[in-house]
Amino acid sequence: MKKTLILVAGMPGAGKTRFANYLSEKLQISLICKDKLKEIIWDKVHYDTTERTESKIYAGLAYDLSFYFCEMLMSTGQSIIFESNFTNAGVDIFQPMVQKYGYKVITVLFDGDSQVIHRRFVERDVTSERHPGLVSNDFFDDFEVFKKAAQNCGSFKYGDVMIYVDSTDYSKISYDDLIEKILSHK
Repeated sequence: MKKTLILVAGMPGAGKTRFANYLSEKLQISLICKDKLKEIIWDKVHYDTTERTESKIYAGLAYDLSFYFCEMLMSTGQSIIFESNFTNAGVDIFQPMVQKYGYKVITVLFDGDSQVIHRRFVERDVTSERHPGLVSNDFFDDFEVFKKAAQNCGSFKYGDVMIYVDSTDYSKISYDDLIEKILSHK
C-alpha cells in the first residue's frame, strides 16, 4: 500500500474504535487511537472525570500526543490508521504533515441517526466495560449537547477519498466490504 493515512472518524458511539481495531489487525497497520491514550493518561493520573474542564485538558493532551505519534510514524513512511472523533479543526493539523511526507488520505466517516447513536452512547457509557477515563458522567445524556458534538464530528471532511458509513444499525455494516473499498483506493 502506498503511504496512506487512514482516518477513522465520526461521532461518539458510532463504532469507530471497533472498526479501527479490526482494520489494523487485518491490514497489519499501526493504529493511533486518541481514546486509548486518554485511558493510559487516566490510569497514571486518575483525573476527576466529573470535572469537565479537567477532563478536557487530558483529552487535549491525548489529542496532541496522537498527532505527535502520527507525525513520527509518517516520518518513517509507514501507512497509519488514526481513529478519533475529529472535527474540521483537525484539517489544519493534518494538512502540513500530509504535504510534508506525501501521504494519501482516506477518511472513513461513521455517521447515522444521531438519536439512535446517542441512545447507544448513553447505554455504553454506564457499562462496566467503559474505561473510567472515558466516562462522560452524564455530560452527553442531554441529546442536544450530544447532537452538537455529533454534528461537529459528522461534518469532518478531509482526504483524497471519503468513505461514508451509516452506523445506525451495526448489523448492516460489513467490515470486510469497507476494507475492500479502502484497498481499492490505495
